Amino acid sequence: MYKFSYREKNNLLFIIITGIIFILFHSLYNFNNKENICIKLYISAFYFTSISIGALVFLCIQHISKSGWSVVIHPIIEKISFFIPYGFSIILLVLMLNIMGFINMFSWMKDNNNLSENKKFLLNIPFFLIRSLIYILGFILFYFKIKKASKILNKNINKINNIKNYKNLYRISVYFIIFFSIISTLMSWDWIMSINPNWISTIFGWYILSSFLTIGIGTILIVSIYLKKKGVLPLFNDNHLHDLSKYLFSSNLLWTYFWFCQFLLYWYSNIPEEVYYFIKREKFYNYIHIIILIPNFLIPFFLLMSKKNKTNSKIVLLVSIITLIGHYADIYNLIYPEISNNIKFNILDIGIILTIGGIFIYILLYKLSLNNIKFMDKGNPFFTESVKYKNPHI
Repeated sequence: MYKFSYREKNNLLFIIITGIIFILFHSLYNFNNKENICIKLYISAFYFTSISIGALVFLCIQHISKSGWSVVIHPIIEKISFFIPYGFSIILLVLMLNIMGFINMFSWMKDNNNLSENKKFLLNIPFFLIRSLIYILGFILFYFKIKKASKILNKNINKINNIKNYKNLYRISVYFIIFFSIISTLMSWDWIMSINPNWISTIFGWYILSSFLTIGIGTILIVSIYLKKKGVLPLFNDNHLHDLSKYLFSSNLLWTYFWFCQFLLYWYSNIPEEVYYFIKREKFYNYIHIIILIPNFLIPFFLLMSKKNKTNSKIVLLVSIITLIGHYADIYNLIYPEISNNIKFNILDIGIILTIGGIFIYILLYKLSLNNIKFMDKGNPFFTESVKYKNPHI
């Protein structure tokens, strides 16, 4: 059973306190720039919420496809999705500050006279708030329903009842994936793309969806490797690591495909309203849209191409960490340039990342310490298959 040690707690508390000090230090010298703090808080909250959403989506895909190999890591995936209620609470807070006029991230909230009639129908405060509440309440509701169904499944190991309980978990997972496939697109349009209401990308929702999956799987790998090293996840072996690494490899390729589609279409069509998206970021960040391919495509592609590397925990861990950093940079690049011309990654960004990231890891490790991870999902009908799983390609 995993034990959340005093050393780990103290280290994480030190990280959180350091982050708070950085935020306070920045605020003392920039007291009138409270809006900047909210914007960067929004970016970090969206990022860490995306990790939990990606993990929950991946878990539900495993349930729907009735994948036996991954059952031993289901408890870990479920724990990683814990941040959904917390992250959405922070996002809702920032959105409400915008709606009430305390900050101005969404320019159309202040003046939407320049928008077309079609956009005015969507981009108005009442309808925007209703949609946002649907996104938030929907995700939180599904998170708790999946968590409850999983708990019931593993509480009763009776074979007949287990099949019944598993079918219930399967059904909820199907509903969630349908909900996610629709809502994730609308959510990305509302919470990111509408920051610049004059810019539009029909592929943007899929682009964000692929990011959810990638950072979710990357985090699952990091936590699984860490727990394996601690000796509390003995059932997780090279067979599981190989398959999980393949998912990370393929999700990075999926993200790159959408990145390329968007870039190629903009370059080919050369429509001013669309090309402006890249020109603005090039002005601030010097070809960031090209540089971002290094951590999000080139490194994962070449390091995880070999099946031997897919079972090398050190390489997989390195790639996972680089991927998480790369996708934070991507989300930062998507949001911040549309809000401010003062583009600086500074001590405030570091402070917020350390604070929210430290809290994220602290709660995650605490939740992992509450149960015996090794046998937590023993009620799943495919548990034995997962324990005995052998990948024929390694």
